[in-house]
Amino acid sequence: MRSHSAILCALAVAALATATGTSSATAQPRPRPARPAKLDLAKASVDVGGADLAAAVAAATALGSSREPAHHEPVLDALASGVHPDVATAALTALAATATKADLPTIAIYTRFRNPTVRAAALRAYAQNAGDTALIMTGLASYDAPVRGAAADAVAAMRHLPAIPALLVLLDKGELPAARALGLLGDDGLFRTVAEHFGVAPDAALAVALGGMLVRPAFEPENARVELVRMLSKLSGVEALDALEAYVKVAPANPPRQSRREAEAVLTARQAGDR
Repeated sequence: MRSHSAILCALAVAALATATGTSSATAQPRPRPARPAKLDLAKASVDVGGADLAAAVAAATALGSSREPAHHEPVLDALASGVHPDVATAALTALAATATKADLPTIAIYTRFRNPTVRAAALRAYAQNAGDTALIMTGLASYDAPVRGAAADAVAAMRHLPAIPALLVLLDKGELPAARALGLLGDDGLFRTVAEHFGVAPDAALAVALGGMLVRPAFEPENARVELVRMLSKLSGVEALDALEAYVKVAPANPPRQSRREAEAVLTARQAGDR
């Protein structure tokens, strides 16, 4: 038979467990978040040039993403010797965020690569890290859509405003990367320039460009926002509705904005029409 003191001790433990919301039988330590796997440099250096395509792509991504310049050497060697386009794309995409000056000569070679997907990845990595605006302008005039898209992304990232006329040409062709770039660059003045393409550029591309401008916190004044909402309301397609919904989500409820009220009214009317 348990002693009186032992019983009292057990009761005290149970009471403490109840007070803290746990029990001694079920309490478990919280799992620690998993640490990112440490790069196995020796293995990745072999894999990146190996015959296993999946392993090579993974190694190219891991090596190129590293902030240690020495980790770039194996992937640069592989690029210099020639690799599968998927491996080259993975490596160049990763290097876009980590490239050093020493990496740029190898990346530059791939800006002339025959595969447009690889060339697009190289353009993003090189243009943004080298500040090569001439390469961007050449890319916007490329015959290959992936390259034009990469160049448009670079225009937005670098805010290279002299490229706006070329983006407008692509907007009229319905190219969404150019539309997104215009949206990211847009202010009241550019809004009015893009608005002149109403009826020329496809509605979907116009909606993407105008919607990108509308959600920018810096886009003002309010009368310009109202004009923009009204223009979006005249466009067909889901892209215009998506743009209005995105604006309603980010526009502050207070102080009240006429632009937000009009956007909500358009969405309500469209939804009622669908029913």
